[in-house]
Amino acid sequence: MRPARTAFAGLMAGVLVALAPAAPALADDRHSFDLGAISNPDWMAGISDDTSLAALSIPGTHDTMARDVTPLAETQESPLPEQLDAGVRALDIRTRHFKDAFTIHHGAVYLNANFTDVLRQTTDFLRANPTETVLMRIKPEHTAAENTRTYEETLDWYLTENPDTAGLARDHIWTPSGGQAATRIPDLGEVRGKIVILQNFDGAGTVYGPTWAGAGMSIQDAYQVPTLFDIAGKWDKARSHFEATRSGPAGVLHVNHFSGTGLGAFPMQVAAGGLGFRGVNDYGLAYLRDTDLPRTGVVMTDYPGPGLVEEILAENP
Repeated sequence: MRPARTAFAGLMAGVLVALAPAAPALADDRHSFDLGAISNPDWMAGISDDTSLAALSIPGTHDTMARDVTPLAETQESPLPEQLDAGVRALDIRTRHFKDAFTIHHGAVYLNANFTDVLRQTTDFLRANPTETVLMRIKPEHTAAENTRTYEETLDWYLTENPDTAGLARDHIWTPSGGQAATRIPDLGEVRGKIVILQNFDGAGTVYGPTWAGAGMSIQDAYQVPTLFDIAGKWDKARSHFEATRSGPAGVLHVNHFSGTGLGAFPMQVAAGGLGFRGVNDYGLAYLRDTDLPRTGVVMTDYPGPGLVEEILAENP
């Protein structure tokens, strides 16, 4: 395709995406939206304590808190408590370091939430469901501004000093130990009732949890999807990562992002489809129903639906 034609196609796709809603999920499909239709608050209860988190099939949400914002920034329909009750156990929390506190952002867009909100809602869930664990990717987002301390010092303040969160963190944040702490993925029995931080920041010499994209993890996050015509290519990358997960090292946590975005393909359309194009969630649900996997790893999604979440859960031991 000539460059001018490619640019025109991307522009037109973007215009159409902005004007038209995503194609609705079929009643027997439910690959996207309506996550509140299911409840799986304690699905980890029946899994043996000596099972590595790396051996599990874990539903997750990309940019977990990005809802009720602009179409380019929004990635979720359900609030965090509804996600957790449905069975989501991997969160993507993007923190802007601003005035010695963490606000939650997707790029430049403030998501009307703060780190205290995330900790309270997640620990409320874990207190009610102590058999569960929640993986939480923590990542600096947007520009830091008006701070008198480092990012790590502010995180430590939340975890050890802030009266609103220090007690929650003491009771519910898993603290790794040992020389392999940055790479070792814990067994479920070690972390029931706990948040496992996936450390996507420097740490200034402190290990808060397994290092994001470190030796203990294998990640597919090809998030650039320029137009609707590129959604199928995004799915090809996700499918290839499932195959790598099948044969990959048992102790490595595989993370597979279904999410993607572009000026001609907003996150909702990449996930759920629209204008005659299938979304990645649709491809993924069909693949998981037809394929026997020993594990999916962590599947990070935008706008996950009941069918997709429950199909991921069905792949667990």
